[in-house]
Amino acid sequence: MLKLFNTLTRKKEIFQPEGEVVGIYTCGPSVYQNAHIGNFRTFVFEDVLVRYLRFKGYKLRRVMNLTDIEDKAIDYARKEGKSLSELTRYYSKIFFEDMETLELLPADVFPRATGHVPEIVDIIKKMMENGYAYRGKDGSIYYNISMFKDYGKLSHLKLKKGKKKIKRDEWGEDTSIVSDFALWKSYEKEDGDIFWETELGKGRPGWHIECSAMSFRHLGKHFDIHVGGVDNIFPHHENVIAQNFGAFGVNPSKYWLHCRHLIVDGKKMSKSAGNFYTLLDLLGKGYSPMAIKYLLLSMSYRRRLNFTFEGIQEAQEKISSIYEAINQMNLTDGTDDAEKIVTRAKNKFENSMDDNLNTGKALKTMEEFTDEVKMMNPDKGSVKKILGLFSVFDSVLGLFTSAGSASHVSWAEAASKAP
Repeated sequence: MLKLFNTLTRKKEIFQPEGEVVGIYTCGPSVYQNAHIGNFRTFVFEDVLVRYLRFKGYKLRRVMNLTDIEDKAIDYARKEGKSLSELTRYYSKIFFEDMETLELLPADVFPRATGHVPEIVDIIKKMMENGYAYRGKDGSIYYNISMFKDYGKLSHLKLKKGKKKIKRDEWGEDTSIVSDFALWKSYEKEDGDIFWETELGKGRPGWHIECSAMSFRHLGKHFDIHVGGVDNIFPHHENVIAQNFGAFGVNPSKYWLHCRHLIVDGKKMSKSAGNFYTLLDLLGKGYSPMAIKYLLLSMSYRRRLNFTFEGIQEAQEKISSIYEAINQMNLTDGTDDAEKIVTRAKNKFENSMDDNLNTGKALKTMEEFTDEVKMMNPDKGSVKKILGLFSVFDSVLGLFTSAGSASHVSWAEAASKAP
């Protein structure tokens, strides 16, 4: 029985989807620069969530957004002398290539924020009609925090009042400051040619409203799981809940899952500290994609992960050991019966995954099972069972087999058809 830790309730809950198809919204990348390994910890976790739900027999519809309009993206485009579309399309392509390298499954839909301005306008209009949004003196439209009495229940923070209104996209992450936030930003000359002429006026959407619009269009008013990193909890996901309540009167998601931060050699990752790594950086150092992925899965997503080069090397050795065990099965012709250890390992693996997707314990089970079978000379029936269990491990963790041409076609299609 699968249990997931719900950030909203702060407890593990039995997973009980609302309908026949599980709706999942995963916060994707802001495509104005390369994603770093901290981002990929979250993306790898999201991949395992999807894989395990499929393993459990659920039908899924997964949406992963691409944030291609926000303050930072506009700033980066201006600095690089590129159009916003040119910049975000370039980094979207790199993101898709990185995801393919790590053999992560494509989402069913990759919506772009810029492709959902009509939905954004409609939702903002609904909030204004319901009294949850207002036009400021600067012409921008803001969410009225005082109207939503449950604001702060997701983050469980002791919130402090700040400025009456905040127009910029990012604020409050480290200070827990509460302010009315921008839903629609009135045009400023610094925006250049990045604007839309709408019923709300000339301008562009705020960051937070984009996820409300994309999730509503592709999953409806209410769905099963909303996933992201812990840095999304406040204010972003807090604001998404507020927006959806203001427009539709409901929390958009039943379960809220958040992956903890990744640190590097015990320190916060940053470019100034010289420990900021993209996937391409690590591949350039000679590390295999699956070793990187293995390390990212080596700890429960609810615990902070310390990323080290020693850890990648250890992960590579463990993967090599598993490959050796699999190859050994193709050569053996013994008499040992492996049914008991296969059954025991499979049960331990599923129990670990059922316990809030504890990949750290699941990997430990796989490692112990590998050591056991390498000491055996199994009969042909047992070889089939052993390889069958390795196949189960791979279907959930995606660590051994090649993604194959079908997956590559899916990623190519995703890259070209993202709405």
